[in-house]
Amino acid sequence: RHVAFGVLSLKEVYEGMTDAELKDRQEFAFEAAVRMRDRFMSQEVWERMGVDVKQIAPMVLADPTRGLFQSMLFSKIVPNCKKLGLLERNDQWLRRRFEDMGVIQFEDWADTGEEYAAFALDAETPTPVAGE
Repeated sequence: RHVAFGVLSLKEVYEGMTDAELKDRQEFAFEAAVRMRDRFMSQEVWERMGVDVKQIAPMVLADPTRGLFQSMLFSKIVPNCKKLGLLERNDQWLRRRFEDMGVIQFEDWADTGEEYAAFALDAETPTPVAGE
């Protein structure tokens, strides 16, 4: 709900922004996406344990559960960025970054607003309790 509300609220605001203002939002979205992607590398943990991060990184990257997590993560991030118009503006700056990350294939997946609407339509409407 919160993400869907945020996307709806920001869409109109972003449409009225200058390219420079929107570039700041694109850069923020990209940096946030990179940090979310990399947080499961656990670099700080490996360093604290005395493990060479350069040696362990290929094993972490090859873990099949990491790919599943990345797919789940970016199947939400990329469509919402597209809905906000962040992929196309500024010579497709953010689109190119997501292409480099190998996650642009999610751009046409359902955004959070579409998912929320589908969920709400499928959900059973609760019956109000008398006296409330």
